[in-house]
Amino acid sequence: MATLAALTFGLIALGTGVFIAVLTSNLERQPEYPTVLTDAMRLIGSLISLASLSLGVIFLAYAVVAYVR
Repeated sequence: MATLAALTFGLIALGTGVFIAVLTSNLERQPEYPTVLTDAMRLIGSLISLASLSLGVIFLAYAVVAYVR
């Protein structure tokens, strides 16, 4: 049962990471905001996406190792 929980959390984390990456890549510069703000939002979004993807991979690897043992 622990394998199923880790697998589910890993898949949700991967999906969230992909969703955030898509949202971040579609940010466009707005004329009423400085360009630094858009660049900062892209950087923050990319870091959050990378963290979520990494966590998803770690939990999926744990689920595979727990299932094999």
